[in-house]
Amino acid sequence: MDYTGNYKKMPRFSTEIVVRFNHVDPAGIVFYPRYYEMINQATEIWFEDALDYPYPQMFTEGWAVPMAHLESSFKNPSYLNDRLDYALGITKIGRSRIDMSIITSCKDEVRFLTRLSVVWVNCEKMKSAPIPDDLRAKMEHYVLTEAEDISL
Repeated sequence: MDYTGNYKKMPRFSTEIVVRFNHVDPAGIVFYPRYYEMINQATEIWFEDALDYPYPQMFTEGWAVPMAHLESSFKNPSYLNDRLDYALGITKIGRSRIDMSIITSCKDEVRFLTRLSVVWVNCEKMKSAPIPDDLRAKMEHYVLTEAEDISL
């Protein structure tokens, strides 16, 4: 499937992250582990902007969303000063697990595809817990159909 442009019609949350000097190797290409930092940043922005539940509030209230699964496919390189669009969609919402897919692109060229899962965790008990109903309702706006999901 060609994701360029088409994903913008899907129920995805989109945020832009600029490739900075600290993201690139000496050749000026994004060093792949930095993509994972940017994925974490995009997810954090989604919680804050789309779900109105910023991480500082989440942590203060005793919750966290650690990564449980992550798989990626690199399609094209990214360079210093590229403006990367991270388009996040939900593939499944479980009791405590949130499965997502992210299409990372620049100027309608796919750079990087990711499937990931985070788990809603009670920090005091260090155990998974049910996602609160109000938060779940906000997440449902970003649920993708099977046809809208990505394959790596």
